[in-house]
Amino acid sequence: MEIPAEDLASLSGIERRALLVARWLNASRLQRLSHWLNTRIHRRWVQLFTGRRVHLVGIDRMSAMRPDRGVLLASNHRSFFDQIVITTYLYKHVDTWPRFYFPVRSEFFYDSLFGIALNIALTSCTMFPPIFRPRLKRGVTRAGLNFLAQQLQSPSTLCGIHPEGTRGKGPDPYELLPAEPGFGRVVLQARPIVVPVFIGGLSNDIVTEVKRNFSGGDPVIILFGDPVDLSDFDDENPRLLRNQVKVGRRVLQDVAALAQQEKQVRAQLQSDAAGVS
Repeated sequence: MEIPAEDLASLSGIERRALLVARWLNASRLQRLSHWLNTRIHRRWVQLFTGRRVHLVGIDRMSAMRPDRGVLLASNHRSFFDQIVITTYLYKHVDTWPRFYFPVRSEFFYDSLFGIALNIALTSCTMFPPIFRPRLKRGVTRAGLNFLAQQLQSPSTLCGIHPEGTRGKGPDPYELLPAEPGFGRVVLQARPIVVPVFIGGLSNDIVTEVKRNFSGGDPVIILFGDPVDLSDFDDENPRLLRNQVKVGRRVLQDVAALAQQEKQVRAQLQSDAAGVS
């Protein structure tokens, strides 16, 4: 990930050091170690604290994939742990992609010591690259999006991005926010295989989530859909904002369809649980 010196200078000291450490850990010579840690060590911790609640739908679609280019997981965004849990159970069943990235907002994971430590300990800094919101720091964000677009041209790369850009905080867990243009830009630049994903059942409280796992809390349901047909955008200019927005809307349509399917799966699980009791 190449970052112009003037853009790097726009970051605070802790942000700059966190970014450089994450870039170093994501360098090609260390990715094999990172992949081993994530799929053999970190994954097992997440499974230990969520395994009793997780139900997978469509994982067979992922295991059957033989991609000729990078794969982008486009999921809804309701909790801080969505992508961590999604990839944990994906890598439990499928070990196709040696490189994985999912960008996160820079707040917490790149500007606090505890957030940096969590990024290293839970994901080997695959929560990368960071997305900076302040206008002064957007040059670093552009460099990160260009990096993702470049990496996604390789079939060895899996990337998880939330098209909404930020967490949905409303009362309805099935309501999706509008897509951010940056998502559409990456898709149009890289032309990856885009797989819609919906995850439901997680909160933002890690202690509560651990307790629910051992006390029989509501299920966490992860649905993987069929790749989104984006052939209508093959000739569209990736730099135009209207094209970026259109792509995001198209992908979110498929995520919304999975949300409706999740309701049916959840209702069936609840009915089965009531029948057993």
